[in-house]
Amino acid sequence: MSQRLRGEVWAVDFEPQTHKQEPGKKERPALVLQTDALNTAGHATTIVIPGTSQTDSPPPGDHFPLRVRIQKADGLKFDTDLLIDQIRAVSNARFMFRYCKVPPNVLKTVEEALRHLIGR
Repeated sequence: MSQRLRGEVWAVDFEPQTHKQEPGKKERPALVLQTDALNTAGHATTIVIPGTSQTDSPPPGDHFPLRVRIQKADGLKFDTDLLIDQIRAVSNARFMFRYCKVPPNVLKTVEEALRHLIGR
């Protein structure tokens, strides 16, 4: 598995029952938020923001700070809303494949949304 880096969007298996005989392996996009210092150090988990391709019809900025839109690009087939209030750490074993890397301005918008959510 290739290394994950901050700002990349990966397909992640968020199904909770990974110890079933036939795990779900339902991929969902997720933005890697964790610092590359941990990503390159072999840390067992990675902090991500899950995304959904079920975007609402309002313009991308209308749900800020709870959602930040990523436009489809590279391997990402659909516009995706990052669910800012659902930040979580996931096992590295749940990463399936890389979709793309977001532009710096999108990562900056995500950071701004997180500051709003924590009252900074």
